[in-house]
Amino acid sequence: MRQITTHIYRLDKERYFNLLVKLYFKKKWYLIVLIAAIVIYNIPKFSEDTFARFFVIFGMLYIPLNIYRIYRWVYAKSNANYFIESTLTVDNSFLYFKDIAEYETKISVATFVKMTQTEHEYLLYLSQNNFSYIPKSAFKTDEDRAYFELVIKENITT
Repeated sequence: MRQITTHIYRLDKERYFNLLVKLYFKKKWYLIVLIAAIVIYNIPKFSEDTFARFFVIFGMLYIPLNIYRIYRWVYAKSNANYFIESTLTVDNSFLYFKDIAEYETKISVATFVKMTQTEHEYLLYLSQNNFSYIPKSAFKTDEDRAYFELVIKENITT
């Protein structure tokens, strides 16, 4: 049984915030387009109709308030454990996440429902909105990264 261990890595708050905003826009693009259309439609009636005024103001505040909500969540002190240094050990069936305090979490690869990747990281989803972040730069070699991808692809059916 092969086993690999990554370099120590840490999720940066700014990177996490940008990632969550990007994922928000990707998931809610249809709602954003609908709100923009309603705002554009109601702008000419803004001074005449109270209902139109409500839609324009709501539409103008909706996205900034949601981005602010994400910002507050990322920078909340209660979420500091997301941003501590960790290492990942991968074998054929399990992922072992170990933080700097030597606390280890063992997760079966079969538990993950989906894996997505960006240019710089892997996102392993335990549920629709709960993911584990693993930067590609954490892997020591390209072979380690290829092994990780193989283990994940063999155990996740997307």
